[in-house]
Amino acid sequence: MHAADLVARLARLSQELGERNRQAVEQLQRASQSAPAVLRQAADQAWSGLSSRANESVQQGLQGPLDGLGRHIADSIARMQTATQGLMQAQQRMQSTVRKLHWLVGAVAMVMLLALIAGTAMVRHYRGVIAEHQIQAELMRAYNQADVTLCDGRLCANVERNGKSYQGYVPIKPR
Repeated sequence: MHAADLVARLARLSQELGERNRQAVEQLQRASQSAPAVLRQAADQAWSGLSSRANESVQQGLQGPLDGLGRHIADSIARMQTATQGLMQAQQRMQSTVRKLHWLVGAVAMVMLLALIAGTAMVRHYRGVIAEHQIQAELMRAYNQADVTLCDGRLCANVERNGKSYQGYVPIKPR
């Protein structure tokens, strides 16, 4: 049952990982779409209180860093998307492995069941053979103790004249 438990845990972890990846991608997309607007809005609010000349100077001074920050955010988003895609591919490989493990566990269980059935059939067969051989062995012991011989192709026996009769049979005289 350990393999089946492991397979079930791997399947759950794979599903949880996929859900987390999907949520992370959605959050990342929302953040990437709203980040430039939020930064521009904050900058616009800050600039509104400055005089037009100071405003132009600040705007020119901030434009380069804001552009750099935008590029940095875009690069970070691209790296995060690449990592998310890698995680999703790993999840797909894990799901494939879990499916293969399900088949493997099923095949092993089937082989074990077939071996059990075959073993049971063999035990039953050999019990009958052993019982038959026991009867033959008892017959051979009795034959070896009896005084019998072949007479013109027929079995002849030296019987006890005063012996007890068993339903028409009389005991053979021992050797």
